[in-house]
Amino acid sequence: MFTTTILTALISIAPSGPHDIVFPEFNFTPPTASSFRELISDNTVVFIAEDRELPLISIAVTFRGGDYLVPISRAGLVSMMASLVRSGGTETMTAEEVDEQFAFLAANSSVNSDGTTVVATLNSLSSNFKESFGLFLDMLQHPGFQESRIALAKDSVIEGMKQRNDEPSAILGRENSRLLFGDSYLGRNPTAASIEPINAKLLRELHAKIINPSNMVVSISGDFEKNEMLAFLSEKLGSWNRGDVSPNPQGVSSKYTPGIYYVQQDVPQGGVRICLRSMRRGDEDLAAAHLMNYILGGGGFSSRITQKVRSDEGLAYSVGSMFSPGVYGDGVWGAGYESKSSTVALAAKLIFDEIKRIKTDLVSDEDLALAKSATIEAFPSAFNSKAVTLSVFVDDELTDQDRFYWETYREKIDAVTKEDILRVANTILKPDEMYMLVVGNWEEIKAGDADGRASIEDIHAIIGGSVTELPLLNPLTLELPAE
Repeated sequence: MFTTTILTALISIAPSGPHDIVFPEFNFTPPTASSFRELISDNTVVFIAEDRELPLISIAVTFRGGDYLVPISRAGLVSMMASLVRSGGTETMTAEEVDEQFAFLAANSSVNSDGTTVVATLNSLSSNFKESFGLFLDMLQHPGFQESRIALAKDSVIEGMKQRNDEPSAILGRENSRLLFGDSYLGRNPTAASIEPINAKLLRELHAKIINPSNMVVSISGDFEKNEMLAFLSEKLGSWNRGDVSPNPQGVSSKYTPGIYYVQQDVPQGGVRICLRSMRRGDEDLAAAHLMNYILGGGGFSSRITQKVRSDEGLAYSVGSMFSPGVYGDGVWGAGYESKSSTVALAAKLIFDEIKRIKTDLVSDEDLALAKSATIEAFPSAFNSKAVTLSVFVDDELTDQDRFYWETYREKIDAVTKEDILRVANTILKPDEMYMLVVGNWEEIKAGDADGRASIEDIHAIIGGSVTELPLLNPLTLELPAE
């Protein structure tokens, strides 16, 4: 009887359907960098946050410096130096001993390069963090660059190079970067000739140039008391000799010529990129550009390009667009997809039709509202953990991001109008400044679809420029194959 009464009461207050469910308003206030930023040890910046949820501590040490510091003849040196700092032992321990010690401590460490920075991470139990950090710091300060590990790393990289032409998607990505960024650090790839000469001397010279406190920003979160951890880090890092400050990367200008480029591959599908260089971070139209791209092709199944090419026409499984503003130079707008050879041109024509539409007609109130709500609702995910939050602020610190950027982010998004979308679409999306890169069976792609709806000639009329074949390069040399 008592259970029946409770059930009846619950039914009486339950909503009649999902549309009647009322959720409390979600108010998210973005964190501020100043809340986590501290200075230690001769002005080393540390972003720090206590997080007692688990008995773990995570630390990331980010160093300014990357591929832009080395000439093209040494492409690949930075990434190899970074990986060998972790895998090459120390001056007093072999690589195998370092591996065993990290395993014994149940700690995980890695060192990687992303082109403009080198990032060393350590994830450790809080109970033995000090011992784990001692090993981690010895690894960073005194890498051994063990000869056997250098040889193994070089062999692994060169073996991987041999497979660079095995997948059309790899060719597409490589040639797209080369078109967008030329032989700059953003467009280059290592070759056998740039990897084979690498030795311990070159690695040590580059290590000293990048991995030193003058280039360092630290982030740490986990199970600790903040002031005690700051004192510990100050003590351990304070005696590290400061080196030269790495300069910021120079902006990379666009060197491509608009037109159509293709790489012949005898495959049933063509992979496509349609790109142009675009605006930089800090542009006053950045919020409008993000929303414009969301509506056009960046919003998944709700975006126009995806709906038209995938949902309506069934020409591609994955299709859409991206917009990435540049930090040190022009950014990139691009669209991409894979489609069977006969419909590559048709899919491209549909994309250009949508580009023309968003440049001609005001977007609907519904489209703009959806783009705004999706963008604003996704905003908190940029800060979904203490470690992720700190990584955002480290990147902002190293790239001199506007310190009010996150605090005013939602207001800037919410202020965008339909007229702003139209204006920024006409500012960015200029087909005669774009190129189309295709990897696939060119003769079939060129002819177009059986119904005659579109051929490559139709796309050529939109983009202009010339139609240029890019030869399939030798995977080890990235030069023309020998006759």
